[in-house]
Amino acid sequence: MIKFEKRIVKSKFRSPRKNFGIDEQEIEFRKDPLTGRWCRININRVKRFRNIKKDGFLKEIIKESKVNCPFCEENIDRATSKFIETDRLKLGDSIIFPNLFPYSKNHGVVVLSVKKHYLHLNEISSKLLFDSLKNSINFFKFIYSKDKKSKYPSINFNFMPPAAASIFHPHFQVILDDKPTYFTNLLIKKSLVYYKRYGSNFWFDLIKAERKNKERFIGKNGDFYWIADFSPIKNNQVSGIISKKISCIVDLKDRNVKDLADGLSKIFKKLWIKGVRSLNMVIFSGPINIDISNYFVVNLKIISRPALTHRYNSDIGFMELLHQESVVETLPEDVTKTLKF
Repeated sequence: MIKFEKRIVKSKFRSPRKNFGIDEQEIEFRKDPLTGRWCRININRVKRFRNIKKDGFLKEIIKESKVNCPFCEENIDRATSKFIETDRLKLGDSIIFPNLFPYSKNHGVVVLSVKKHYLHLNEISSKLLFDSLKNSINFFKFIYSKDKKSKYPSINFNFMPPAAASIFHPHFQVILDDKPTYFTNLLIKKSLVYYKRYGSNFWFDLIKAERKNKERFIGKNGDFYWIADFSPIKNNQVSGIISKKISCIVDLKDRNVKDLADGLSKIFKKLWIKGVRSLNMVIFSGPINIDISNYFVVNLKIISRPALTHRYNSDIGFMELLHQESVVETLPEDVTKTLKF
């Protein structure tokens, strides 16, 4: 039922890197088995010339960014906003408050730890993640209790400036909308189409297919399964999928949240070892109090972004922006080898 469709083309040219001898490179076109979106993979693109200065300056920038950081413990009370009905939501070292510049009616910021201004990916512990995820769920429940029209939650993570984080201090962004985002809606609709056509849940079938295939199956952590996406949007793309019939984030039990936190911590550590220093993450969810778990379950996607540099080059180009086909440099099967646990 699930098809992993791809085609390979070869590009030939005379390369200055081979004294103008013939260079031949393979480009893989891969089709997402759910959405039908195509991507293009050329693993040779990592060899491109980049006129940038690497590392060495990170400690200096982190030190500078700590001065008057609004998310640090000594500043957070005076520098961050408060909810109308209460001050802020706290759990462990995490704290949630309204975004000063929201792009949703209900847009919160989740500081992972008020005590730690900066954390490398490999330093983001499962305990910090558990508290922050659980606190996020509390935020959704708090908002929904007062506004039943706002029912589509998402947990989002921009880590480091190359991933669009404006503040170094690690933080999630939690959003509760009255309508799903475009991609959330696409996932839900396509999952329903699959269910009507085959009578089964796409996400559970995907887990089975990838476990059988083994090439892209990274590992299992409790009720969450981790897979390198066959047709990625960006480099080092990983999906986490719950194996239980739970379609909404707020319905996750504490043990599910712990499984998710433990799995994320493992993936972050593996990505750090692989050299990833910046990433984006979104946890997708169905609506609150509407069970669609027959065809859709809680899932998430992680993509890596370039490392921070003095001359930062965005990795978004015309193919992504105008053609809406992603250009990728990492082969999912290679990602699996380096992240497998």
